[in-house]
Amino acid sequence: MLGAAALLCFGVLAAGSFQAFAQMGNPVNGPTKISNLDLDPARRPGALTAESTLHQPLPAQYIWTKADAVPEDAAAAGWNAGGKKNLEPHYFRKQFTLAAVPQHATLYIAGPRSATIFLNGQKVGSYEVNLSFPMGIRTYSYDVAKALHAGGNVLAIEAVRGPRVGGRAETRAGIQQTHGEILAVEIVPAVIGEMAAPLLSTDDSWKATLSPATDWYAPSFDDGRWPAADSLGGIESSIDFFQWNADAGMYAWPGYDGISPFLAQYHLAAMKVTHVFNGSGKVHRPEALTGDSSPGSEFSVELPEAKVSLYNAPQILLDFGREVAGRIELQSDSDQPADVTVQYGESEMEALRDPYLGIDPIHLAPHGTAYGPKSAFRYAIIRFTGGTNTHFKAIQLDGIAYPVTYKGSFSSSDPALNQMWTIGAYTAHLCMQDDIWDAPKRDRGRWMGDLDVSGRTIEDVFGDSFLMDDTLNRLLGTAPVHTDVNGIPGYSAFWVTGETEYYRHHGSLQQLESAHTRLVQLLNYMATELDQRNLFADTNHAWPFVDWSPELNGDDAQARMGTQFEFYAAFADGAWLLRQLHDTANAVRFQERADALKSAAQQYLLDGSGSFGDRWQTNAYAVLSGVAMPSQYPAIWRNALSTVGHIKYNALIITPYYNYYVISAMAKMGHRHAALNWIRQYWGGMLEEGATSFWEGYDPSWYKGIDFHASLQADNMSGYRVSLAHGWSSGVTPWLMEQILGIQATGPGFSTVNIRPDLIDLQWAKGAEPTPRGMLSVGIRKGAGYVTTIDLPPGTEAHVSVPVSGPTEQVLVNGKQEPSMPEENGKRAAFTLRTAGHYEIRSR
Repeated sequence: MLGAAALLCFGVLAAGSFQAFAQMGNPVNGPTKISNLDLDPARRPGALTAESTLHQPLPAQYIWTKADAVPEDAAAAGWNAGGKKNLEPHYFRKQFTLAAVPQHATLYIAGPRSATIFLNGQKVGSYEVNLSFPMGIRTYSYDVAKALHAGGNVLAIEAVRGPRVGGRAETRAGIQQTHGEILAVEIVPAVIGEMAAPLLSTDDSWKATLSPATDWYAPSFDDGRWPAADSLGGIESSIDFFQWNADAGMYAWPGYDGISPFLAQYHLAAMKVTHVFNGSGKVHRPEALTGDSSPGSEFSVELPEAKVSLYNAPQILLDFGREVAGRIELQSDSDQPADVTVQYGESEMEALRDPYLGIDPIHLAPHGTAYGPKSAFRYAIIRFTGGTNTHFKAIQLDGIAYPVTYKGSFSSSDPALNQMWTIGAYTAHLCMQDDIWDAPKRDRGRWMGDLDVSGRTIEDVFGDSFLMDDTLNRLLGTAPVHTDVNGIPGYSAFWVTGETEYYRHHGSLQQLESAHTRLVQLLNYMATELDQRNLFADTNHAWPFVDWSPELNGDDAQARMGTQFEFYAAFADGAWLLRQLHDTANAVRFQERADALKSAAQQYLLDGSGSFGDRWQTNAYAVLSGVAMPSQYPAIWRNALSTVGHIKYNALIITPYYNYYVISAMAKMGHRHAALNWIRQYWGGMLEEGATSFWEGYDPSWYKGIDFHASLQADNMSGYRVSLAHGWSSGVTPWLMEQILGIQATGPGFSTVNIRPDLIDLQWAKGAEPTPRGMLSVGIRKGAGYVTTIDLPPGTEAHVSVPVSGPTEQVLVNGKQEPSMPEENGKRAAFTLRTAGHYEIRSR
């Protein structure tokens, strides 16, 4: 569970504030002015309320037939249903007793793609899911009061498994849910939309079979020989049920939150209400939804009749001014029920034209509260389709956020870079939900490649360990490990490098020890994917993904090459981790494997010009991993990376994900100024186009304008499905910490650190990074020379490298000459700080 100290941090502002205002919003509609401190609504003091204080998990359980349940060891064994369709009907029965028949009774059912429901032998409902809908689970409700009896009752259901949803679940429960092999049912003594203690709900006392008799639904049928149903547990009992958008349609289940207890909620009113359309009715006081109306003046909608068609329905569009994660909340102030639809969009055009989760109906009980599905969006279109005269206390965002403090900071003489840092931090925070996701809209799941970038942002800005620890643990899975992380060999490699980065930042030996056995198993499995030459050969027929770019996301030579370099980094880092664990034998063995991978790359993958081809991604990771030797940097720069930022129309696209490795490699090679120019083009380009969070895919040459979202490409597709808040796009934030402030942890838990501040073309820069030992602050400014300030926490030894005008220049630390060594051809002076405190460093 999340520690009490973390829960007390709700709403605390970051160290350091920014006075500049970011011009954010759709530039076609006019930018929305939001200060950097106000960008993240969860940062407002007192904004957050812990989910654990608001909600208790609901009693209904997900059940299925035991004969068709996913095996217990499915995740560890890499289980996959393959081409099996599993579309045969399943049969469920439950006997229950009522002392009296309630006035109202509603049955809710969710999970199957089709179902027929019998209550006491009477058919009370049936449905078939429209598989073109983007949601997997859908919730259906039926009035069953007239079919209930005082005394004994029998509920019988024929069901076909639900549609599969995308993603790679890591546990039995998650795999079974995402394969649609679940059923949830409850009967509540209330009208549709109202909550009440259930009369009946699914659990392991139900009976379930694949082989019924012809009269299986009759009340008199003897189900004594039917097996008990297989239960996965309560519908809100596991974090695994909240992944991959699998529970998106559960929003219509009364009282369902689907939010982990360590998360928190907040409310946010729309900044603007636009696209107000009266239809066949009348919209009154839309300004009330922004808080701009007089007290007591409520938003309301009139309809000419109880139901109107969707396209004649009154409509509003809510604009929250920035990307947000959560759901729409509607609060009724009327004595009659109402019906609305909601459709979300990260962009205005997505909301209007092709919302990712479709057009979703919501039933609002009298004086009740109802919610739309959980997702990420900026815009929400509400259409009012039922209820003749409905007043609303509120229609607002019910935000969902991980309660964490912005501890790290960055500011400089370039306001655009400051905004990029903040937006990168906010993008990563949006992804901190029920574990650390790739994105809060799509896929809402754990992907290790994404975490390798967003995890660095999280470590630099928030210093959080709870979600990082849990996400790394679940991605690796249970022992024994004999499959790739996420089914991608490169993501197995990134698990090792990500774990290394995590250990250097947090230094939890207990966490590393908990992964020791599985780390060795993972590296052993990765070794089976190499051929006799120690080249990655995809021998296990996995998915060699490097980036969403031609020849880099399938079993192609370029993808194999990129994976080779990722594997080298993983085996080298794995050996380092094992040395921390005093596992010398395995450390030596895997270091030898790393050396063999590097030798094979040098022997077989170099081209005649001395580089690894001309692709940015592969050459960048060759440099960053250490496969490429410094003597090869000039050829790599000449043949590949010198073109970064100079190709206007690049068919070989690169995502923000791998661009982090590109700009990091450019810095390592000594081309920091070129890297910073590319940052200003690339992440700055998103900023100029109105980004309030960074996008999954982008190129500065792509179409700009009101429908910019339609031109974005990633995930082998283009258009509105592409996410506008993707954690792997936040790499500009750690880059500024690593290359401008120059902070790079080298020992466990910042026991040792390199500090190499570099203004490049800035006048000044300053910031701070959280460590387990306290805040580490760095500042640098130009004057007659350079002045560097460092605040070093206790227990940290810092190797410091500062700019000087020549190799003979003296370094003064707090006014006293400090012995130093020349570095980088005499352009820098290096020395070591071993004592905590404040240091002012000058040269003369």
